[in-house]
Amino acid sequence: MKKFWKKNRKSLIMVFGLLVTLPLTVPLAINAWRFLTGASYQAAAIVVDVSQPGLPIRKIWSGAAQGFEKLPDSDFRLSSTSGLLKSVGAEYVRIDHIYDGFNVVSKVDGRLKYDWTKLDAIVSDIVGAGATPFFSLSYMPPAISKSDILDFPNDWGEWGQVVAATVGHYSRDYKGGLNNVIYEVWNEPDLFGGWKMGGNKNYLTLYVTAANAANSVKNVKPFKIGGPATTGFYPAWVNGFYDKLDSSVRIDFFSWHRYSADVEDFIKDATTAKQMMETRIARSQDLYISEWGVNPERSSAYDGRWAGAHFLAVNIALSDTVVDLALAFEVRDGAPGDKQFHGGWGMVTNPKYGAVAKKPRFKAWEMISKLDGSRLPLLGNGTYVTGLAAYDERGVVRVLAVNYDESGKHSEVFPITVVGITEGNYSVREEYLSGRVLNTEVNIAGGSLRRDISLGASDAVLLTITKK
Repeated sequence: MKKFWKKNRKSLIMVFGLLVTLPLTVPLAINAWRFLTGASYQAAAIVVDVSQPGLPIRKIWSGAAQGFEKLPDSDFRLSSTSGLLKSVGAEYVRIDHIYDGFNVVSKVDGRLKYDWTKLDAIVSDIVGAGATPFFSLSYMPPAISKSDILDFPNDWGEWGQVVAATVGHYSRDYKGGLNNVIYEVWNEPDLFGGWKMGGNKNYLTLYVTAANAANSVKNVKPFKIGGPATTGFYPAWVNGFYDKLDSSVRIDFFSWHRYSADVEDFIKDATTAKQMMETRIARSQDLYISEWGVNPERSSAYDGRWAGAHFLAVNIALSDTVVDLALAFEVRDGAPGDKQFHGGWGMVTNPKYGAVAKKPRFKAWEMISKLDGSRLPLLGNGTYVTGLAAYDERGVVRVLAVNYDESGKHSEVFPITVVGITEGNYSVREEYLSGRVLNTEVNIAGGSLRRDISLGASDAVLLTITKK
């Protein structure tokens, strides 16, 4: 014990000093002791300081992706979810298969023709939700492909024409041009088509042709173009791409996908991205996870609360990384299945069953979307319970905490303490992912408020503190 004290003297003094200055007592002491002794489990004891300056909260969760399945023409729209997307402040909706799924390109008498009718319809749903389209420029239009939608074109110049026409239509012509449209070159090229850095299926050729064509279009509103949207963050792709990409070629963002139940995988991707990008490119380029979820395959997990807790845990973790945007896959279930809840990727159900039903992932999105204004300093995250806090322009304090572990079995009781609050009467609202709501009225004296929170397996709470 003497050796332990000597080795950790400074750390222990710091911990005990914190205990004196913050009203946490036992829970923080336990937290600190477990940390210093190397215990495998660290309990949460969350502290939020309202008096400390914050930075604008980075809403990396402000968008989602939507896949395209071969559905009846009446079933590809997002009109049934436009109101829901608006309610969470969605800024971007990514859609793929835009060339093969929406029948955009044809060839008549050797000339390319374009029919934007079907694609415009889903874009109108996105714009109607207050969001902006994020186009995955995929897959190869059958009219110009060597063989199928995953192949390279007969003429690379025609691929450039298609991309230029797309940028011209949406960033200049559609409703006078949409601002800040994002164009991503292909979708998972390492999987869909087996594209590499070389050979006939050279992703570099695919990208450079698209980027140069997009950049050549005149009189357009601001837009971004980038890629490669690989199935994971692969250093070999980063190195191979940037080693061969001429500095004159425009690239506004680097993107990848991640499907994993382990939150650490998302953090590792972001950490690796930061390290590699800092040595290779200017940080002015954005970093996007343009698809992500628990599992790349359909799974019953997508219908349950565990996936909702995962959604919050990932977004909270990514908030402390260099990732600029993370688009959860997908907005609504695609193929209807044999019942309303069938393990689809959607955050809401397919409209085949009438009014769409919110799954826990969408309810989680609703919770985190309420965080607005400035991000507040937060201490005391645990092994399984993590949090994020914000302070808006009306003076409302919100603290979000989620209990997530891969097994979906962990439960925890922990304190949330908010300090630096002015004295007065407040309403306090606790909203749980599980559906429970608790409203109380309190008089705060002494500048602090404490709530002891009990979170069952895969549950979360949004604590809202409003001065009356």
